[in-house]
Amino acid sequence: MTRRSRSTLAVIVALAAAVRLWGLGFGLPYTQARPDETFVIGVALSFLHGNFSPPFYDYPWLYMWTLTVVYLAYFVWGAAMGTFHSIADLTASWSTYWTPFFLLSRGLSAAFGTATVAVVFSIGRRLWDETTGLIAALFLSLAFIHVRDSHFGTTDIAMTFLVMLAIALLMKAHLGHARSYASAGIAAGLAAATKYTGGLLVLPALVSQIVRLVAASNPRVRANDRQLVRFGIGFTLALLVGVPFVFFDTHRFLQAMDLLRQSTTIGQGLAPIESGWIHHLRLALRYGMGVPLLVTGLVGVIAIIVRTPGIGAVLFAFPVTYYAVAASVKNLFFRYTIPIVPFLCLSAAWLVCRAAARLVSTGSSRHARWKLAAPWLLAAAIVLPSAISVVQFDHLIAQTDNRVVVARWFAQHVPAGSSVLQSGSQYGHVQFDPRLNYSVWVWNKPHLVFTVNNQPPTDRPDWILLQESPLPSTTQPIVTDFLKQDYALVQEFVALALSDEHLFDQQDAFFVPFAGFKGVERPGPNFALYKRVGATAR
Repeated sequence: MTRRSRSTLAVIVALAAAVRLWGLGFGLPYTQARPDETFVIGVALSFLHGNFSPPFYDYPWLYMWTLTVVYLAYFVWGAAMGTFHSIADLTASWSTYWTPFFLLSRGLSAAFGTATVAVVFSIGRRLWDETTGLIAALFLSLAFIHVRDSHFGTTDIAMTFLVMLAIALLMKAHLGHARSYASAGIAAGLAAATKYTGGLLVLPALVSQIVRLVAASNPRVRANDRQLVRFGIGFTLALLVGVPFVFFDTHRFLQAMDLLRQSTTIGQGLAPIESGWIHHLRLALRYGMGVPLLVTGLVGVIAIIVRTPGIGAVLFAFPVTYYAVAASVKNLFFRYTIPIVPFLCLSAAWLVCRAAARLVSTGSSRHARWKLAAPWLLAAAIVLPSAISVVQFDHLIAQTDNRVVVARWFAQHVPAGSSVLQSGSQYGHVQFDPRLNYSVWVWNKPHLVFTVNNQPPTDRPDWILLQESPLPSTTQPIVTDFLKQDYALVQEFVALALSDEHLFDQQDAFFVPFAGFKGVERPGPNFALYKRVGATAR
């Protein structure tokens, strides 16, 4: 690499890290701002407790193993500071001071996301040239959906990093460095050990083998080619790191897989959503990358396959197959498109560099600086809509979550021991200070009744907190009946002006828009607080 390329890459990686770390503490100390995080942390805490068979098989365990190592590093630091004297002290701190556990998990995801930018550069550089690699890295550094989910302590970004690492090694092997097939297999196995869909990386390895054998003119070379076997051995051994429960808890693992299968065929129980083939393209990728970057990437994919069929077949075998799988299920979370984004960034960068070269060669100016600047100017224009979304999102999640605002208000104004009812989605509920010992009304959905301490309530609640959000949420009829009696509106907590312009992932319980940030002041739903006449207040 030239000195200029190294400096440029360093700036791009620094930019990628900055936008992924900005707002990393979103929602805290509220623990359900991104619900899946607590499941991941729970498995890591089980490992720290010495329980190496926690019954959570929705994801393989590689990310949780890695997070456990991070928590052990946190323990070493805490022990040096005198905070922890044993692992038991560390795990006990979870119940009273959980913020570090979230920040460490989110920081791990942000690190994987930032590292993916460097891997994408290496792929672009190896396949084409340094400028293409650098622009691909720039595109991914500011690709909104990748930045957004790099804030979450979940498995999607880690799996995407390992997917791109496997592709980088596979392309290296395909282009002549045959020993890298085993390394590519290990990286692919680790991707599958992070999230099951990483197993689709077997397909590009198979495509590479077919392309190489077809191109080989010597029959003896074809007969002695064992690269796919090396890939398979590495893949299998690495995969076992993330799925040891297949051996010691086969029955429950198969049950978990059956539940996952049912979930993918039924969906989230909401109103029917359009076909995944259209849904992901029209919403997740359109707003997750911005129209210019998405269109450029799609055109680039076609152009690369036409110009270099062998390279194109190996490079795009995974994202094409992955999209087909993601689009064919009923669970259509926007985050399912994340592993496709780096590939579109690569193809977009390739097209930008070729288009810029064509423009400069046919233009009147042939100045060397103009030739150098042209692809970057074009790239900046293409990535701008996505970059704007990144800034808007990061600024928004850095604001105090509305559920935290309400919890603080309660701590100041609602006496300890008061009875409180919350309507709407459980994912939007406020978490109160447990020391206030509120008598909380809990909705028993199967029986369509409220309970207090698992018993039928004997009176009406002192306080009723209504939730309103563009995400699925309903107020139970009994709550509406309560409010028709002696209740008075006390306070409104507004997070956003409700509008059709706000796009939310309707299947995901994340109370921040995916697009349309105008009129949104903070994360979380809106709340209206009612007090029963005669109930005490501070």
